[in-house]
Amino acid sequence: MRKFTLNRDKKSLNPTDEQIKRQKDFSRIHHDYERLTKRGKKPLYLDPKLFMLLLILGIMLLLAFLDL
Repeated sequence: MRKFTLNRDKKSLNPTDEQIKRQKDFSRIHHDYERLTKRGKKPLYLDPKLFMLLLILGIMLLLAFLDL
């Protein structure tokens, strides 16, 4: 289990300007955002793995309804 300690020192915990500049990479942040929010260029039904999954699910549903 993780142990936490209280910070009883009164020193500043803010990062320095150098640490802030090192973490500023807006192109990487924008690329990650675009990758998460935008859909892929290939349509879902043209993806072979997804097509097989949808086909198997469709056949299973068809067989389940035909047995009723």
